[in-house]
Amino acid sequence: MIVRFLRMRALRLSAVAASLVALLVLAACGSGSPDGSSAPSAGGAFPATVTHKFGSTTVPAAPQRVVSLGYTDQDAILALGVVPVGIREFTGNQPSATWPWAQPKLDGRTATVLPVGDVSTEAIAALRPDLIVGISAGLTQETYDTYSKIAPTIAAPSGFVDYGTPWQDATRLTGQALGRSAEADALVADLEARFAQVRQQYPALAGKSVAAVRPSTSSAEFFVWGSQDLRVRFLEALGLTTPAAFDTLAGDKFYATISSEQLSQLDQADLVVLITASADERTAFESQPGYADLESVREGTFLVLDDDESAALSFSSVLSLPSVLDTLPAELARKAG
Repeated sequence: MIVRFLRMRALRLSAVAASLVALLVLAACGSGSPDGSSAPSAGGAFPATVTHKFGSTTVPAAPQRVVSLGYTDQDAILALGVVPVGIREFTGNQPSATWPWAQPKLDGRTATVLPVGDVSTEAIAALRPDLIVGISAGLTQETYDTYSKIAPTIAAPSGFVDYGTPWQDATRLTGQALGRSAEADALVADLEARFAQVRQQYPALAGKSVAAVRPSTSSAEFFVWGSQDLRVRFLEALGLTTPAAFDTLAGDKFYATISSEQLSQLDQADLVVLITASADERTAFESQPGYADLESVREGTFLVLDDDESAALSFSSVLSLPSVLDTLPAELARKAG
């Protein structure tokens, strides 16, 4: 009955979810590993029970074929020594949907790339997974139930907006599912220690306010991210703050949509950071009426990130964040004066 159910039903992202994906993206298909499986998950006691916003999931044995369904879940999986058999595309069209900061963790293997948009249950089932990680997939109760009929599925933890799970929680949750909690805790502790060092190194950032923005698909609008967004979480971890007005506008989302006519609202922040996926997007934002009149532009406190920096912050993972910790805080500190 389950097979018939899966064949008769294809999972489709709703229009709302598709819009959220467009905001997440800063804007192929490979073969499996030689033996058709991911690296085995050694260590840890199984069965392992993982608690998330839809209840709990029991992983009966060390997973051998892991599907990374969330847009950025592959980084934590790879960091813990497991190569997924399937990885969801997010941004950049990288080999195996994996950016350079995580490429060495593939250990020469390739993964089947799942599309950034619609993913059918048949495509997931064809990979024969024994674990589906969907922490950053924006799963609903319905989609979680559907995927759980294929294999044990891990959703995001409670307490965060969709796509807003901090890297610490995502890493630990993934570690629990893979039976590698100790390794996950060590990764989190090491990276948090690096953040602490950076805060000490750049005290000028403490207390300064920041607006993280990107152009909308509409030329009459732009997006500003609230403090529940992963990119903003990174900036706040450096000691920066988010203007309360932006959180109010975002409400229960991780972003707010603002009319281009209200571009001057960015003057509430000491620093403005433009995070995009391409030169075209950067040009689109800088072409908005009123851009040249922004205080941050006039005073030199407007920072434009390149594609690699933007992608690293959009992933905001235990593997991507170290790739910018040695450079981006210094750039921000120079802008902050």
